[in-house]
Amino acid sequence: MLTIRALTKIYANRFDTQAGGVREVSFDLPDGTFFTLLGPSGCGKTTTLRCVAGLERPDAGTISVGERVLFDSEKRIAVPLNERGIGMVFQSYAIWPHMTVFENIAFPLRVAKGQRPGREEVKSLVEQALSTVGLSGYGDRPATRLSGGQQQRVALARAIVHRPKLLLLDEPLSNLDAALREEMRIELRRLQQQIGVTTIYVTHDQSEALAMSDRIAVMEKGRIVQMGDPRTIYFRPASVFVASFIGAANLMRGVCDGAVAAGAEGAVRLPDGSAIGCLFPNGGAAGAATTVSVRPESIVLTAPGSGSLRGTVSAASFLGGSARYDIAVGDLVVRVVGAAEQMLAPGTEVGLNFAAASAIAVE
Repeated sequence: MLTIRALTKIYANRFDTQAGGVREVSFDLPDGTFFTLLGPSGCGKTTTLRCVAGLERPDAGTISVGERVLFDSEKRIAVPLNERGIGMVFQSYAIWPHMTVFENIAFPLRVAKGQRPGREEVKSLVEQALSTVGLSGYGDRPATRLSGGQQQRVALARAIVHRPKLLLLDEPLSNLDAALREEMRIELRRLQQQIGVTTIYVTHDQSEALAMSDRIAVMEKGRIVQMGDPRTIYFRPASVFVASFIGAANLMRGVCDGAVAAGAEGAVRLPDGSAIGCLFPNGGAAGAATTVSVRPESIVLTAPGSGSLRGTVSAASFLGGSARYDIAVGDLVVRVVGAAEQMLAPGTEVGLNFAAASAIAVE
């Protein structure tokens, strides 16, 4: 439904000719996909979104929605923003305080280029949008009398009122408090599935991306470094950056204990001489420096001597539904998340057991 090829937009300055922007970004989205661009500030995710919207003109690449080309640098095609038929919700919502809820939502219909809908059709479309976002009966309310969550719903209604083929969401939950943000995650996902619109969501919040997305693209320094479904991104990180940025990861550095074929399991020897089994997605050469990523919840604490590693509890925290432990394994501190029914006291010797398939050689 959406195809992007080699999208490049570089913000140069007099200090750094390669400062900011995106480089060679490519992806395809099937119709109805909830797709998230995830990464730290300055990684290029919002620039990518703005190029798709038409708010930025790329330096190179192509952008197509279905059979329609929105941008092609070689053919000099650049469809203006107001002709792209895209809905967008900004971080600030951009709700006009001097308008009612109805007038805010109807605005895109009234300024649409070409044939505009009549008064009755505008009323019908706005009422449908209000019903979709759960704000039926709010049309006459002044925009200044809305809560943060209601403003977010109005912004979403305004984005979908003209029934776009593509919806762009630029960190729309960042201004909400934690409890409301959790509620709106569920609501946004439900609405997107109900409408069936292809959606690109920009965030730096890993939990949002994992909870809401069909596919995630992790970005670093203007490039997509890994793309896949949430479980693959979380449990099969492709690099140290992805492993450390998405959730918590134990990164254990050692050397490959013998040559390993791509996709096979092998062993990595740690500095203290102990060896751990792990999966090598890209293979490994004997003696090569290797970093292994293991998620805290993939580790099971056992009796000393019965696990892959042996260590001592250095810190323990009760988190309600779970317990978090820091385990000293030589000079290495390993984070473990487990059951909280029986807490282990600091100083307790334990074994650390995890399947080789849960330990990923990321470099």
